[in-house]
Amino acid sequence: MNIVTALNRKYIPYTTVMLLSLGMNNEEEVDAYLLNSELTAEDISLMQETLSEYGVTVHSIVVDRGKFSDKLPRNEQWSIETYYRLMMLELLPESLDRILYLDGDMIINGSLKDLYYLPFDGKEIIAADDKCGLNQPETYGPKNNEMLSEAYRYGYRYFNAGMMLMNYAELRKNYSFQIYVKAFEAWDYQMEAPDQDILNWVHWKKVGYVDCQKYNLFARVAHNAGITYDEVKKAVTIIHYPGYKPWENGNVHFDIEKLWWEYAEKSPFYISLMEHFIESAMVDTTLEDTILELTEKNAEQMQLLDQIMAKMKQFM
Repeated sequence: MNIVTALNRKYIPYTTVMLLSLGMNNEEEVDAYLLNSELTAEDISLMQETLSEYGVTVHSIVVDRGKFSDKLPRNEQWSIETYYRLMMLELLPESLDRILYLDGDMIINGSLKDLYYLPFDGKEIIAADDKCGLNQPETYGPKNNEMLSEAYRYGYRYFNAGMMLMNYAELRKNYSFQIYVKAFEAWDYQMEAPDQDILNWVHWKKVGYVDCQKYNLFARVAHNAGITYDEVKKAVTIIHYPGYKPWENGNVHFDIEKLWWEYAEKSPFYISLMEHFIESAMVDTTLEDTILELTEKNAEQMQLLDQIMAKMKQFM
């Protein structure tokens, strides 16, 4: 299997956990191509040493970050590395026929064989609905709706770019990094979900879909829907942790995050990850703030209920 992901040095532990989980649950040999600008030989060696027993061979693909305009939107969630996958058509070996792009904040909890060998049937990308279909045109911003208005008129389903099975042989014939650069300019660099917007805009006519509940289930979406850790572990192949991460504080945690930690435990980064998590939890006020906010809302609701009851008594 040809797996591609993008990362910086900060994401080495999390990407390693993702690839480790993939190797553990798949019998085939895996070539993992790491799009990066700052990984050292020591970094690659550490990742390879960890992953070799799981049949994963890592290949460092160095990206020239100078190729990316300073106008591109970025923040704590969207780093410059997010855009690197737009250059992979020019950097990966020409001998590849298909590739599977995976974000580093995922857990591969089962075999990818059925997904990886899906027939393309003329499609350029096979992906899953963004946020498992909860995100619809009305939930996106004005620029997204402006640029994708034609696609939405035809009932287009905006996909999440965290998991993409890509028809690499065909894509190389028709696309290049320059096409994506022109797309940035067409959007006037006002993308709301940076390169994901671009990928949807460029390829919307030739996108195929797989079941998001199996191959790109957002962990928090599952939790909010009442899906449990046991159910996810048994039935979901790819679990995605976008936004708040299992290894970070500053949010309210939930049971499906346990799955990420179970795989992390098998990596050499587990102790340092756990130490950092515990230390940050000591000063994290998220739970306290959440309880205070709920208490205040409850008091407001009780006051409103008292007012309604008083008016009902007057009416009676």
